[in-house]
Amino acid sequence: MEQVSRFEGVEERILEKKSQIQFTEATNVILVVMSGTAQLNGYIPLINTSIFIGNLGLRMELKNEEDQPFVYRIYRFQQYKLRNRQDFQLTYELSKEYVNYNGLVYHKSSNKVRKVSEALYQANKESEQAHLLYKLLFTIEEEFKLQKSQLTEVTFQSVLDYVSINSNKPLKRDEVANHFGYHQNYFSKLIKAETGWSFSDYLAHIRLDKAKVLLLDSSYTITEVSRKIGYQDSLYFSRKFRKQTGLSPTEFRLFKGQKRIFTFQFTGDLLAAGIQPVGTLNWPGNIPPHFVQELGDAFLVPRDDYPTIEQLKALDVDLIIAPSYLYTHPKLIEELEKIAPVFILKWDRWDRLEEAKIIAKLLGREEETASWIARYKEKVVRGKELLKPIIEVGETVGVFELRENNQVGVWRSSARGAYNIYKQLELKAPKSIEEDVLTPHKHLVIDEYLISSYVADHMLVIVHTAEQGLRLKESKYWEAIRMKYHSKVYILQLEDFWASEGVFLEHQLDIQVKKLAEGDYIL
Repeated sequence: MEQVSRFEGVEERILEKKSQIQFTEATNVILVVMSGTAQLNGYIPLINTSIFIGNLGLRMELKNEEDQPFVYRIYRFQQYKLRNRQDFQLTYELSKEYVNYNGLVYHKSSNKVRKVSEALYQANKESEQAHLLYKLLFTIEEEFKLQKSQLTEVTFQSVLDYVSINSNKPLKRDEVANHFGYHQNYFSKLIKAETGWSFSDYLAHIRLDKAKVLLLDSSYTITEVSRKIGYQDSLYFSRKFRKQTGLSPTEFRLFKGQKRIFTFQFTGDLLAAGIQPVGTLNWPGNIPPHFVQELGDAFLVPRDDYPTIEQLKALDVDLIIAPSYLYTHPKLIEELEKIAPVFILKWDRWDRLEEAKIIAKLLGREEETASWIARYKEKVVRGKELLKPIIEVGETVGVFELRENNQVGVWRSSARGAYNIYKQLELKAPKSIEEDVLTPHKHLVIDEYLISSYVADHMLVIVHTAEQGLRLKESKYWEAIRMKYHSKVYILQLEDFWASEGVFLEHQLDIQVKKLAEGDYIL
């Protein structure tokens, strides 16, 4: 075994009302709340279903401000990791860090955890204690992972993502419904309600839009493209493709050099390719406010609106570029396809530079985009040099966003300029962000009091308003982050970080490097 645990004992304690206590344990600890409420280390609320695991030597402060006692149990254990394996002999050494240095905390622990912890409290035999400790730790970790995964946006989008990822396979409606535990008839109604299409129509659009991307690569034959998207009959594929786009796959492949483009998103990628669209959506999620003037006389659709068919016809567009979230507006897509070829790209999924290259291929602007990428990469190199003396070896950096209802977003590398931090500047993320956000490539939204679980040495925090900036300075949770963990917290504005494509990403890089290099953090 790579790791083994040894049970050291358990003790039930009482913290009287309106009192507090400080203590340090020489072992790892599991704190199980039995009754009452308290605050741990000034900012972690503990209620009667809370579980906390701390590393050995962790200083803990409990404060009970209520009018009733706070009853809790401290389970002590040591963790050992395998150091050497030689000649059938295993050598273990004490592991000083069982969880991340902030500890592991979650609420609403299950009856199973309560039963196992109670059994361990009552156990007398060493062999029984060892078994129950392992079972308790395993159960707590599984519950913790499950509850964190449920903090992410769990919607029908996971079903649509599954269809998109597996669209090259012979997917059947009933099989997908069974996979997600839906009754087939209910699933049909649900996908119709969510997308406006039947399952087969939605699948067909996904496949044909993927075909458009593959057709940009001339090394694939039409037959190979057909099979890669899930159609074994290339003639059937060609008929489906022409019906949707008005062009054969071969004609689409030659359809480059468009001059009149309307884009619902990806405006930064077009500007990186040296192209100004004739029209686009005027909202910060597509164009940061200070870039609007660079669009010249382009037709700008007001925020929270889409262009009318009459407006698009008047613009005389020859190509429409749209994000995949428009799949929830099937009637709009069908109307758009009657006006000009529609190129739908995955939204918030591509590597940012690959996305720019794909759009460049479609527009025949590979050289222009290559020049922009070279300029961007030069800034990355300069940024790394500037930050070398600022961010010490081993220090971590995280990208966050204050949200409504006292919540915080922890962003994957495709959003809010995080691509610059993690992918290009190659700054190190905290282990918790790496495991919970970057590796699974999922955004995470947490309650603000849990921010200590994702603390970094340098925390780039995006705010929506001046009021949120004030909240960041005055919040007890963020004050604890600065005072207890000595983290440097930098304030960034959402209007600069909403859209992260092409030239907008470059602009974000300038802001991020300047903030970090100049030490412009909350004092």
